[in-house]
Amino acid sequence: MEAPSSAPDTDVLIVGGGPTGLLLACALRRRGVDCVTVDAYDEPLGWDRATVIHPRSLQIFESLGIVDEFTTAGVQIQACRIHADGALLGEMDYRQNRTRYPFDIGLSEDRTEQILTSYLEGVGGEVVRSTRLVDLDQRSDRVVATLETRGEQRVLTASWVVGCDGYHSTVRDVAGIAFEGSVPDEPWAVFDAGLAGWSAEWDLVQAFFDDPLVIITPLPGRRFRVYSRPQSRESDLVADARAVLDRYAPGVTFTDVHNPTRFLCHARVAERFRSGRVLLAGDAAHACSPSEGHGMNTGLQDAYNLGWKLALVCRGEAGEVLVDSYDAERRPVAQRIVETGAAADAAQARLDQRERANRNAALSATFSDPDAVQLELASGAEVDRYYDRSPIVSGVAQPGLAGPAAGRLLPLTAPVQLPDGPAGALHDVARRLGHTLFVLGGPGTSAADVGALLGRLESKADPELVDAAYGFVVGEERETADPRAGTMAAETAAQLGVDDVTVLAVRPDRFIGMRRDGTGTAGDEYLTDYFATLSS
Repeated sequence: MEAPSSAPDTDVLIVGGGPTGLLLACALRRRGVDCVTVDAYDEPLGWDRATVIHPRSLQIFESLGIVDEFTTAGVQIQACRIHADGALLGEMDYRQNRTRYPFDIGLSEDRTEQILTSYLEGVGGEVVRSTRLVDLDQRSDRVVATLETRGEQRVLTASWVVGCDGYHSTVRDVAGIAFEGSVPDEPWAVFDAGLAGWSAEWDLVQAFFDDPLVIITPLPGRRFRVYSRPQSRESDLVADARAVLDRYAPGVTFTDVHNPTRFLCHARVAERFRSGRVLLAGDAAHACSPSEGHGMNTGLQDAYNLGWKLALVCRGEAGEVLVDSYDAERRPVAQRIVETGAAADAAQARLDQRERANRNAALSATFSDPDAVQLELASGAEVDRYYDRSPIVSGVAQPGLAGPAAGRLLPLTAPVQLPDGPAGALHDVARRLGHTLFVLGGPGTSAADVGALLGRLESKADPELVDAAYGFVVGEERETADPRAGTMAAETAAQLGVDDVTVLAVRPDRFIGMRRDGTGTAGDEYLTDYFATLSS
């Protein structure tokens, strides 16, 4: 084995070229960070189980400028209908989702990988195929990775290694990270098919909580991906699913069936997402039930969370506390999706008559409660994730605060008038590679005061961490406003909980990293302290 050179061969070695690894490579490369992405397969998989892309993932793709490719290639899924015992229990209408994308996208994972690979190649990256990880040796300032390509081994040194290599992760194993959780009692099954004689809508998820469970999700070309819990380990998967469907749509048959497969889906979360200079993301870090569609989407959010942090650390602009925050923020999310997936599986399990009646009544009650529906929609869209307890988040929620606290996703807002440009929205302005700083003045705050505070804070902000700074006030006419302050609607101020003056530092992933409220927000140490934490 060759000795390591004075500098690592690359900043980041990404093991695994699925959606999570690809997005992480995209996030690093677009920030000028050198990375090598390897994958054990000779070519991309032609088919995989992940099908549904949730609104939060679409927001991520929007930040890369490729969301239109997904919305054009896939089916815009409008709702999910849940049935049981021959009756419709209710419908979850995604069009009521309070997001920019009030729909899911039905698209096979292989197409998602194609789009991300094309973007990666456009920013100078690639996936090195037929290459598997053999071993890792961690040093104080690097990781020495032994890779094997078609029987030949070589050594690659990297400052960091990220395992995106799936459920059977070699990175996780060689790093000695336990993968805690439970083994499922019964398998899942999946296949793709057309539906002859189908007269219902083609752009809805249809879930049948019968025996066996059957869920059909739309794909392009009026096809469906069919998930089920088969009757036995030897039963005919298509016949099992058709027997349930025939109860609701007599005479409908599955046609042109592809890839009928049984699989086990464990409920597991890695005991930690970081071990020294080795990190885990995606299925290497967590495995959950497919019933809620969170697996791939959660992996994409892992990559988006980690990408900007690792880029700053690799460029020497931030300290390792930023890497530690990845585990602190993303592992609780993984635990949540595993728990909710297990609860969903329990609700869909083979129950006795009384248990089924109670479950059906509970589901019907949820569908009839608008507040409960909104909570379910936000959870399904994955826009309700939060990092309130993160070590890098600054700003405790004020009593009675109506708007989002630090650690929450910056919501969609009504348009604001930029001081030097056209109308837009805060969430659009904040779509940057670095932080965006906002000074927001409520109804009684002058544009001059906002402009003065903005200038003071901007002069103290670290230019390596802050890409742009903006000030906005409510109700000022452009002619009388300070040139540093744009205007915003009272609706936007109310949504964000702006009363007097509010300062927000919005992270590259659009989460609020720091929030400060108060009369004049006297003293500027809150901003310098926040960025000092990132740099420590």
